[in-house]
Amino acid sequence: MTLKELAKIAGVSPSTVSLVLNNRVGVGDAKRREILDLLEKYNFNIPKKSGFDKNLMFLKYIRHGMIVEENAGFISTIMDSIEAECRNEGYNLSIIISENCLENTLQNIDFTKFSGLFVLGTELDATSYPLLSKIPIPYIVIDNIMPGFNCNAISMSNEEMVHRALCHLAAMGHKSIGYLKSSAKSQNFDERAFSFRNTALELGLDFDEAHEFLLEPTLLHSYHDMKEYLKKGVSLPNCFFADNDTIAIGAIKALKEYKYKIPENVSVMGFDDIHFAEINSPSLSTMSVPKKLIGFTALKHLHMAIENKDFCNVKTKIGGEIIVRLSTQPCST
Repeated sequence: MTLKELAKIAGVSPSTVSLVLNNRVGVGDAKRREILDLLEKYNFNIPKKSGFDKNLMFLKYIRHGMIVEENAGFISTIMDSIEAECRNEGYNLSIIISENCLENTLQNIDFTKFSGLFVLGTELDATSYPLLSKIPIPYIVIDNIMPGFNCNAISMSNEEMVHRALCHLAAMGHKSIGYLKSSAKSQNFDERAFSFRNTALELGLDFDEAHEFLLEPTLLHSYHDMKEYLKKGVSLPNCFFADNDTIAIGAIKALKEYKYKIPENVSVMGFDDIHFAEINSPSLSTMSVPKKLIGFTALKHLHMAIENKDFCNVKTKIGGEIIVRLSTQPCST
């Protein structure tokens, strides 16, 4: 009998049976006893941990896809890094995709076959965090620091990196600044917005609320959204910071169509250093995120969590570097 078949007899999800098998909290005493009795009744073959200590899973969660799928290789580079590191360390990695059905996905995973789990948290919102509490094996959330929620997590140091980006623009003599802000919510974007406003105030930069443009974080929609602002004849600052490179590149295309010269009229700085940043015209100045390092560190931390139950609620932020290209230049006014 498989775990899924036994779960059906018990009238629970496979993940609930996994919780009982792994002696985890989250199942009431009566239901736990019922499941244990069924395990005994059907002589359920409980797999020994040693048989699965090299099996890991990567759960790619997609809520709307605008950040996970549209940011031109950012997530895939992290996933490729994890896959390569797993091969190097002798782990078997399975990948599962959950499209806006996280609860159902978690209920149907047979966790007894895996010793650890990576959860892509880029598009996770706070309302979904509690669903992760039912995961009965060690796991680490990637690309979301999960504030206020106890778990292992790794992400980039958004606040510090935005601070460095604005300091760089200020050092080039820019006084007025605009914000190309994502219209889609994410924890990373929230942290960048917080740092943008605080840093602009700290540096004495002139930030007018009218210069905050909400753009959808896809190449096509950021371009169209920026054109809608330009059609209204809005005034522009002498530089922009964008929530990510995808937004910056779409906005630059719209600005060029309206005869703005980049960077002579407006400097633009992005965030992430995706592949398109270097080949864009002009090439995009940006904050480079060490994507391969995130993947490498995620595996190391998951391994430690598997080996040591006290390795828990470890939150890691990884910093990045400024990449100066042709979309920014010293202010001439």
